[in-house]
Amino acid sequence: MIGEHDLKLEPIGAAQFLWLHRQGVSASLLASMAPVQVATGYRDADGKFEPGPGETFVVFEEPEDLIFWQPKTGELLTWNGRSFALNEAHIWNPATYSFDANLNVFSDVLDWLRADCDGVVVIDWSRAFDQLREAPRVAIAENLLKTYRTSMQPRRMPTLSVIPNIERRAA
Repeated sequence: MIGEHDLKLEPIGAAQFLWLHRQGVSASLLASMAPVQVATGYRDADGKFEPGPGETFVVFEEPEDLIFWQPKTGELLTWNGRSFALNEAHIWNPATYSFDANLNVFSDVLDWLRADCDGVVVIDWSRAFDQLREAPRVAIAENLLKTYRTSMQPRRMPTLSVIPNIERRAA
């Protein structure tokens, strides 16, 4: 990714690993995600992650972006603003919906981790309609229901004109 050379990623420390495990995240999940990495930084004026002095963020890699999660505050940031959601490939994976299963939408990363990453965590709700409208089934965290209903509308509809029926005009 462009600019990754500015970013210093380090392996997660034992204390952070144990904290996640004590919060209900399975050790087997954490092991399967290895190497879990962290970066230190802050939210820049553009709303994206900026490396430097600040808080420690857990880093998740998406195909076109990096997502940074600050466990103490729950804050989610992106590296370049391309990601709509954490684990977004799950949205278009047919296996997500097999056997009448749902796309699970979690309200925070910790709940998502506790559920073995079975679903997504939305970062940019302004893109929800375009990203989720093709999902056949969605299960949403109760505390996100209002946000989901508000977001699941097109940003705008085209201006509509009606072309009169020629047969009616001629009569």
